[in-house]
Amino acid sequence: QTQANSNNTNVTTAEAYYCAGISSYTNWQLYSTSGITMNIDTSNCSFPSTPSYFVSISGTSSHWLLAGYTAIYFPTNISFTIYARPLIVWSNTDMLNNAQTCLWNINWFGISYST
Repeated sequence: QTQANSNNTNVTTAEAYYCAGISSYTNWQLYSTSGITMNIDTSNCSFPSTPSYFVSISGTSSHWLLAGYTAIYFPTNISFTIYARPLIVWSNTDMLNNAQTCLWNINWFGISYST
C-alpha cells in the first residue's frame, strides 16, 4: 500500500471494493417522537473492512422536507444506520406514513480498501 499526503488528503493505491444498492421505503421504522430510522444491510457486498458510506433519498414527493438522513451511524462492513427528522411539524407516525406513501427509498454507496 502506498500513501501520499498533500493538504491533508490521503491517496492510496490499495485495492478498492465498492458496492451500491437501494434500500426499500418499507424498511423505515419509528424513532423518537419526530423521527424515523433505517438499518441498511450491506452484508451481500463482502466489504473487507468498514467502508465509507454515502446516501441519498428518492421518492415521489416531500423527501425534500427531511434532514439528517445523510449522517451515517454505527457503520460496519455489514451494515449502517441512518435517521431522518422533518424540517416541518410532523410526528414520527406522519413521517412513517409519508415514507410509505411517497416511496422514500435510500440510495447508498460504499467503498472500502483492502487491509
